[in-house]
Amino acid sequence: MEIKQIKQELTQVAQVINRAAQALSDDDAAPQELKNYIRELDTQSRKARLARDADDLVQFIEDMEETSDRAKVACEKATYLGTPARNAVLQAHQQLSNLKHQVH
Repeated sequence: MEIKQIKQELTQVAQVINRAAQALSDDDAAPQELKNYIRELDTQSRKARLARDADDLVQFIEDMEETSDRAKVACEKATYLGTPARNAVLQAHQQLSNLKHQVH
């Protein structure tokens, strides 16, 4: 996968992360831990899109996928989390997981 293509995928991932952040913001039952993971994903996503080196880009994606794994676990533990927020977090996790597999 070329760097340009990976960055296009990351732009789509960033949109999903933003939707997840908004859904969590709108959900009173969203735990702070989960919000923090999504905020961290947003920061990692911005850094990844600025990367110029393919190895750095792959490392950012691996780091993001690990953060999304933690977010998924926190999401599963959040029993009162609403469906829109839950779906948004799980969608972000799925996209990052898919992207990680594409770059390897």
